[in-house]
Amino acid sequence: MDTQSTAQAINETVLVVDDQELSAALIKQALSTPGRQILVAASAREALALLPELVPDLVVTSLDLPDLGGVRILDVLGERAPGVPLLATMGAPDMDIAVQAVRRGAMDVVTRPVNRHRLAEAAEGVLAEARSGRELERAREQVRDRHGFSHLLTQSPRMLRVFDQIRAVAATDATVLIRGETGTGKELVSRAIHERSRRREKPFISVNCGAFTESLLESELFGHEKGSFTGASGRRQGVFEMADGGTLFLDELGETSLNVQVNLLRVLEEMRFRRVGGHDMVKVDTRIVAATNVDLETAVEDGDFRRDLFYRLNVFPIFLPALRERPEDIPLLARHFLEDAANDYGLEPPTLSPEAMQAVLRYRWPGNVRQLRSLCERWVIVAAGRQVTADLLPRDMVDGRSGHDAGPVMPVDDDLPMKAATDRATAQVERSYLQRQLKRNGGHLGKTADAAGITRRTLYTKMKAYGLDAADYR
Repeated sequence: MDTQSTAQAINETVLVVDDQELSAALIKQALSTPGRQILVAASAREALALLPELVPDLVVTSLDLPDLGGVRILDVLGERAPGVPLLATMGAPDMDIAVQAVRRGAMDVVTRPVNRHRLAEAAEGVLAEARSGRELERAREQVRDRHGFSHLLTQSPRMLRVFDQIRAVAATDATVLIRGETGTGKELVSRAIHERSRRREKPFISVNCGAFTESLLESELFGHEKGSFTGASGRRQGVFEMADGGTLFLDELGETSLNVQVNLLRVLEEMRFRRVGGHDMVKVDTRIVAATNVDLETAVEDGDFRRDLFYRLNVFPIFLPALRERPEDIPLLARHFLEDAANDYGLEPPTLSPEAMQAVLRYRWPGNVRQLRSLCERWVIVAAGRQVTADLLPRDMVDGRSGHDAGPVMPVDDDLPMKAATDRATAQVERSYLQRQLKRNGGHLGKTADAAGITRRTLYTKMKAYGLDAADYR
């Protein structure tokens, strides 16, 4: 085993597994950079002896090892060093083996003799993704340690100021009005207020006021007595009673009618009310947190929202920034949502290509955090364990439009020749592999076929089946 020493602190460790001395030396030279330790093992046995005591940031392994050849080394490395990213090298180009390697966990496959720039580019991409994951975990820990908010993730100064406001108002019973665009996380903030308050052991009830007609909303808020209207077969508690002693979150309050607003104002001032169809007053001790994406000041001037109710609600206003106003949070949130969705579906989380990440950062995000989360969930479904490339982005995101008419995610498998789920997964991997080879070879069919280890005719047939055009890569 060969060790590269450095006077600097070791920030990353790369394990190279290759029985060919010249090849290993070339890989080591291509990946050498200050602060990076590179270890070389001349066999699978030697590499496995280092694990699990050694936890490298990246393993670059040959698929032609004499003591554990082919993709079997990837299976064993996946068991001995779970979560460690893998790059594979192989001698003769073979598309079938390359596809198998990607399916077994390799982030990329490089043919030998190794192109130093090509290998360095692949390794830097994998290591950058690993660093992103570590930054995500550090951000989670910082938020938990500094603010105690386990379900809110940020490194934005604007959102950190919101955390300070949450901490300040949570210790009181003051009414809170949360303002912000749709999808900015108003309910998460309301829950954070409740969880840090003295009411945290009592109920937290959420109701979307915009989802009900006027009559149904009154019943939802205040409850009703038996026979108060058709279908009222018994007494029913409203959310004000359900949240007694706790917190009631009134979302989309700006969508309520003036009649409902009158009743809300009375309850907020007196903390008592009558159920629909009832005569007795019901007294409650309920903390109110309201939210809206409506410009209430304009609504007041237009006569659509009561001025006195606005003043009663606006005791402690919190303004949530739009996602486009906190771009430093987008990579962290994307990684977090990809991991969450992958865990929910039992799949491997995909990663974002540099081009895709640039498009994501440029996008306006009209649906804010909620839209990002939804998109990440779809990416997990269509690109589990692979890389999200530009062809998986909404059209307006790729085109650079504002994003206010965001279209659906473009399906990548509608035109694939095999419709069975297992075959579709294999075809998606193969399609992605061909796309990478076309891009690296500038759309040159001869060079792409050679790199993939197939004939030009086979390449042309596969490109036609997958809807690929060489002109797109020139």
